[in-house]
Amino acid sequence: MIRKVHADKANRTVTLEITENDLSNIIDSIDNMVDKQQRTLLENLPAEDRLRSKLDSYKALREDLRKVWEGIV
Repeated sequence: MIRKVHADKANRTVTLEITENDLSNIIDSIDNMVDKQQRTLLENLPAEDRLRSKLDSYKALREDLRKVWEGIV
């Protein structure tokens, strides 16, 4: 569960306070989203640019969260 939320409307940022377990669950969910998107791309060759872009976004988010994870463990 999210413990604390701080929204900065001027800079359009949000700061969340969550537990390690929740972060781990989020990373696992994103891993599943990446796997599903990769299967979708393989099933629909040639892949649309929109689907590739979505996969790239998921992968970038996964890497950013992994860096956060590594910083706390």
